[in-house]
Amino acid sequence: MRRTPPILILLVLSATASSLAIDVPQTREEFVQAVASGKGAEVETLRVDVPLDRVYAVLQERTAACLDVEVKRTAYVGYVERSSSDYNPTLRRVGKDRAELTLQVQHNPRGVGHTPPQGGLYMLAADLRSIDAAHTEIVLYRPKIGVKPIVASLKEWFAGEPASCPKLR
Repeated sequence: MRRTPPILILLVLSATASSLAIDVPQTREEFVQAVASGKGAEVETLRVDVPLDRVYAVLQERTAACLDVEVKRTAYVGYVERSSSDYNPTLRRVGKDRAELTLQVQHNPRGVGHTPPQGGLYMLAADLRSIDAAHTEIVLYRPKIGVKPIVASLKEWFAGEPASCPKLR
């Protein structure tokens, strides 16, 4: 009886595992394209009666205070298990009448099977555009599940209200 060389077994297993891997967006643009394709995500367009400069100022204040945080967890599952999620918002002007908001999260310990981009996995993105001196349009790219508290707070911030911080997990 002939034995299969161990190296051949490892090559077959690694090829099978890599073919099952999930493509993880490595850039903001890849994330926006993935959400726009509609796979478990949605694009929402909002218009607010607030000038872009006011929306930007509120977002600058609230994202720094509410979303640039690390959430630490401890679970007792027969032993003590510790994990954390480090949220990383990025807000930037991309022109006189445009801005971008991106939220990433870096989990520790990191999940098996994917290579997250620098800053963590993309959670959501928003493109902000001044319509005129008193109105702003926001295009929000987000998953359908897991971000409801964040989106609720963002909608209030988009309206120019420095609302409370969402509860992050």
